[in-house]
Amino acid sequence: MPETALLPDADPEAWPLSRPAAPLDSIDWAALRGPLVVALPGAGCSPAVLGAVRAPGWTVQPVDWAQPPHSPYACDPPAVAQRLADGLRARVQDRQAGPVVLLGYSVGGVLALMTALQPRLPLAGVVTGNTGAHSRRHGDPGFPQRVREAWTPAAQQAFLQACFASPPPPALWQQLCDYLASLPPAALLQSLEGLRAVDLSAQLRSLPCPVLVLHGERDQRRSVADARELAACIGHARLQLLPGGHTPMVDCPQQYLQALHPFLHMLRSTPPAQPERPA
Repeated sequence: MPETALLPDADPEAWPLSRPAAPLDSIDWAALRGPLVVALPGAGCSPAVLGAVRAPGWTVQPVDWAQPPHSPYACDPPAVAQRLADGLRARVQDRQAGPVVLLGYSVGGVLALMTALQPRLPLAGVVTGNTGAHSRRHGDPGFPQRVREAWTPAAQQAFLQACFASPPPPALWQQLCDYLASLPPAALLQSLEGLRAVDLSAQLRSLPCPVLVLHGERDQRRSVADARELAACIGHARLQLLPGGHTPMVDCPQQYLQALHPFLHMLRSTPPAQPERPA
């Protein structure tokens, strides 16, 4: 499990901006040509947390997979991963369109891994973090019960505060609060209970693409031990610890991007995996 070194950033003026976040079922993947990062937030968090994820030469598309206020689709991780894989498959298989990388953290990190395990989906790579191969050591085991029984505005704020090592910018904080308030508790509960039923330990070594694990070492929910175990289960993953909390792309954005950019640069020079042929 080699740990990547932090390298200097490319000139920020040359970075393309992230695309606006969009509901999963409204994205025209075929229209997104060139190297593409599909960015997946954690459960209950607005995709606005991924707005600072940028990289030279890559389009970053944040995805709202829960789609409040109506949340018309199942939000348990297997169902979301299946929808994402089905939507992306033709785009990923189009070798002329450019490489596709899945990037996620927390539940979004599990979604990235579960999607990458779907058949006939030759992704260029996966970036995951602040999650685990399973949830047996989750630092907040009572979270689903609070959502079920006492999901008050105060409980919502406490949940969001625990996502960060330090307070996020006020504008982002307001977006996060508004998003969570609009999310049906039943949809959030589906995500949380579905996550706790997932154990990818035995499947992760079969991931066919490169994987980067970026983990905020001040995370209150997922420990460094979770990150190390996740990387060990994958076997070929690169692990980088960052000086942030559960949401390191907000807590320590410079270090996050410095770890991300060399990985994406490497993927652009690596031939894509061949799609599986039907038996």
